Amino acid sequence: MFAQSLIHADWTYALWSALVLLAAFGFWADTTKLGSTISGIAATMAIAMLLSNFGILPKTADAYGIIWSYLVPLAIPLLLLKADLRRVISETGGMLIAFFLGAFGTTLGAILGFYLLPLGEEAPKLAGVFSATYIGGSMNMAAVSQAVSLDPAMAIASVAADNVVGVAYLAFLAMIPSLAVFRWWFRFSHSTEGADNNRAENIEKPAPQLNLQHLGVAIGLSFAICAVAKALAEYLGVGSYSIMFITAITLLIANIFPKQLKNLQGDYDIGQFFMYLFFVAIGVSADVVAMMDSAMVVALYALIIVVSHAIVIFGASRFFKLDLFEVVIASNACAAGPAPAAALAAGRGRHDLVAPAVLLGVFGYAVANFIGIMLATSL
Repeated sequence: MFAQSLIHADWTYALWSALVLLAAFGFWADTTKLGSTISGIAATMAIAMLLSNFGILPKTADAYGIIWSYLVPLAIPLLLLKADLRRVISETGGMLIAFFLGAFGTTLGAILGFYLLPLGEEAPKLAGVFSATYIGGSMNMAAVSQAVSLDPAMAIASVAADNVVGVAYLAFLAMIPSLAVFRWWFRFSHSTEGADNNRAENIEKPAPQLNLQHLGVAIGLSFAICAVAKALAEYLGVGSYSIMFITAITLLIANIFPKQLKNLQGDYDIGQFFMYLFFVAIGVSADVVAMMDSAMVVALYALIIVVSHAIVIFGASRFFKLDLFEVVIASNACAAGPAPAAALAAGRGRHDLVAPAVLLGVFGYAVANFIGIMLATSL
């Protein structure tokens, strides 16, 4: 559209200023009513895409490569250092069964949509990205998109589809406990025993704090994990899948040293900021025309996956005689991540399910990269 952008690709400081400020805008948007509805990530990507397509920011630059190649891998350990999987098994009970059912339904839907829809050459990558998204969350969408090199235009369409379909499904989940057919079909408990569980540490998003010693340890450890994982992946001849090794090594460390790592402050927040920078880079690299061409079929693909997830998790959970509200929270944690699931539990007065919701969401973060990359590779 434009021969030369207003901010040139080699104006390093000016370009990084724009990228960081756009990421900051995303965090601010999450605090507003409209922004929280569409998500700060979607708002940031939309603004970034407009700035590049109207010639303000360049579509390609070395800075974007730095984000893809370095900041995304570094973010994964920072986001998972507190993923103590033993707590998931001990504190979630039947909800873990429901979560596995939901993950199976998501994967099944991704495979069905892959064969039913004309998704083009990016179809295997989309299958991996969407399965990771609806088992983990936006962190996994970013990680798997980077690992499989998803086209930026398709990535934008994926985020847009995820927002439309995902928000609709979350609204549906919020209604389910009030629907007579579900209350008749499922065992339904109003119990709030163990309400003190919501005092457990919020693994998904601890309160932001600035401790330079802790930040130094967390970032240094993240660099070390990435270095070992990258070397191991290259040695085994699968260097393009180093993110799987990064995830595995991080989970190993997190579960060997849970007491030492739980006291770290600011690690999650820095990791989240790196991920927002990734979505900014995706936005500025995307072509509006290409995104619009693929938006409808990608949205339909997301709908197939979510419907498959819902059918499997609610149908099979009925067979296992699981509690309705526990299934709703497990589905929320699987499809949207820990924060929305915890918010729904708290909003419905089920404070006993807040901590399990967070734990299930973090468990989704931990396993979704493996599932997404393996599915994309197999297809």
